[in-house]
Amino acid sequence: MATLPTRIPSKLTAGDSVEWTVNLPDYPASTWTLKYYLVKDGQQIVITGSQYGSSEDHHISLDATTTAAWEPGSYSYQAKVSNGIDRKDAESGTVVIEPDFAQQSTGYDDRSTARIALDAVEAIIKNGLFTPHKQYQIAGRAMVFRDFDELLNARDRFRTEVRAEERRKAGKPAFGAVKVRFR
Repeated sequence: MATLPTRIPSKLTAGDSVEWTVNLPDYPASTWTLKYYLVKDGQQIVITGSQYGSSEDHHISLDATTTAAWEPGSYSYQAKVSNGIDRKDAESGTVVIEPDFAQQSTGYDDRSTARIALDAVEAIIKNGLFTPHKQYQIAGRAMVFRDFDELLNARDRFRTEVRAEERRKAGKPAFGAVKVRFR
């Protein structure tokens, strides 16, 4: 039998079963109830633990049907324990709920907003979809264009954001070390 994780995983997948235990010696499961409150964009997920066998550990076990309804994204959470009279903080942090690829349509795009914007700006530059005219008007309808320098500045800004995202995904700080030399 596999050993269960002893805290909420940093990543969960919608549609998968998940299980973990939590040992809180000051708040034994026989007299305290552990609940996780996950929030994102006005949505809330509440997860309630139970006592793990005859131990005093808190046990969280969720089936695939329960997690299938979860909306993917990054959630902030607080874990609270309560004995019916008192309520205390046990833990807080963030957890990422990843999408269930088995339920995704062929049109699913897992790129970040910065990556989508960078790809769009680079496509405009590559395909020459800019004009020397700043704007024009025909039959009362106006069209305003970005100039080439604005496109290059936008590309550089989005490249920086995408690099920072890629570094965070790799477990590194968003930006590398800044080297300074004093004379």
